[in-house]
Amino acid sequence: MRYSVPVNAASEVSALAAAGASELYCGYMDAWWAERYGNHDSVSRRQGAANIRTPNELKTTIEAAQRAGVPLHLALNTRYTEPMLDYLEELCVCFEQWGGTGVILSDLGLMWRLRNRDGLTKTLSILAVAQNTETVRAYARLGIARVVLPRFMEPSDAASLLLEMPHIEAASMVFFDKCPWVDGYCRHRHGVSYPKREDTGDDTAPPLFTFDTNYETHACLGSACDYLAPHPCAACQLNALEDAGVHTAKLGGRGRPLEERLRALRFLKVAHQLDGDEQRRALYRHTFGHECSCYFGPYTQSRSALEPVDLPRTNESRRFLGSETSTQEFLRAIKGLCWGRAVLESGSAASLTLLVPPLSNAEQRMLAEALPQVAAHLPSHAHIAVNDLGTLTLLSHMLRKLNQDADTLPTLTLGTLLARMDDPHEVERFLSPERNPNRAIWDLDGNPRTLTWARPPQTLIEHWRRPSSTEPSAKQALLWLCGTDDIPYEGT
Repeated sequence: MRYSVPVNAASEVSALAAAGASELYCGYMDAWWAERYGNHDSVSRRQGAANIRTPNELKTTIEAAQRAGVPLHLALNTRYTEPMLDYLEELCVCFEQWGGTGVILSDLGLMWRLRNRDGLTKTLSILAVAQNTETVRAYARLGIARVVLPRFMEPSDAASLLLEMPHIEAASMVFFDKCPWVDGYCRHRHGVSYPKREDTGDDTAPPLFTFDTNYETHACLGSACDYLAPHPCAACQLNALEDAGVHTAKLGGRGRPLEERLRALRFLKVAHQLDGDEQRRALYRHTFGHECSCYFGPYTQSRSALEPVDLPRTNESRRFLGSETSTQEFLRAIKGLCWGRAVLESGSAASLTLLVPPLSNAEQRMLAEALPQVAAHLPSHAHIAVNDLGTLTLLSHMLRKLNQDADTLPTLTLGTLLARMDDPHEVERFLSPERNPNRAIWDLDGNPRTLTWARPPQTLIEHWRRPSSTEPSAKQALLWLCGTDDIPYEGT
């Protein structure tokens, strides 16, 4: 098993390599970005100490990695608007020229911009949520060679996907930063630290500025934050992951102290060699001082728990198939359409949207097999709102092949998850100081601090309000993948 470990500075490289890191990855946020978008997670889903801050520091870290003989990857793994892409494309060119190994990506537009840069290994971020083979295949056409699998994918799920994509390298998260949400569909704004949830009662320390002091966005669990257990771990799954074809174990923890990352890496390497899970649990207790917290435990959301934001279209039926339902219930509804059941509520609207949740391989095949009958039973002006890239590309090609008059075929739209659009109601939370009062917390180092609201820069607000998959570069990628860039966003 290879181990991919975050690095925060050039001075950390030799220690991480000596402890057994097979590769390193880092974030980067310089003054240019921070001045325009704030000291926020808009560049790589982490902020503050989780990022290298100057070009010289980045060069020095690359040089240190080269001396240690370990690859270094740059995380640019969130969604972007076109002005951001101009800057990020230039950054990637410099990273390659300075000797960087590769980039970790999730944005269609940035992948399109970098498609001809063969000197950079391109890894699909966990934030892209590659939950079915067609999705991985679509990203591979844009140059992706490696995939970090979603957190909900246990070894058996990984094996099913990778069996059909043997040329794709795969990694799984195995330590730190366990989140109950499915990363690429998260709309939470990270703060500027890893605060504990207990109030300190001390507001005299220098404040930490953030756009969200309450952790109340709809993709987070608000006050029910016990999922942020310390040191979440998948050591007992390492052998099963290898058997499934996953050969890179990825540690989170960008921004955490070096000693924490070293301790986690050393633990995993020893645990992997032990004979049984009880021995691993004993080693965990000895290393971290408490009972183990499983990475695949009960707080991990399944993919079927995902629900796109329900944004109604004008003069359209409010019956969104798939909204507030599980994927299996949605597929039963699709079968119901094929059996000729009524599609519209009696006289309530002139159109209908089928809201398709992200699908697994098996569910995607079921929908594809049913598509001719579904299309035949839909009314005119029907829409199919798709929320994963693989289903979008598959249905796009299938609809063009159907032998029907084009006016009677349903229209594909980008669902809110695939469009990477923030819920406008949630964005409003960050524009109101009244909804973000000061909050006393402990920071990662155990010091009392106060979370204090700071107004987001206007450029960041505009970024939140624009769906990244409808930006010009992303539309070019969709044209390449689907044969058309004329796929509207479901909320328009």
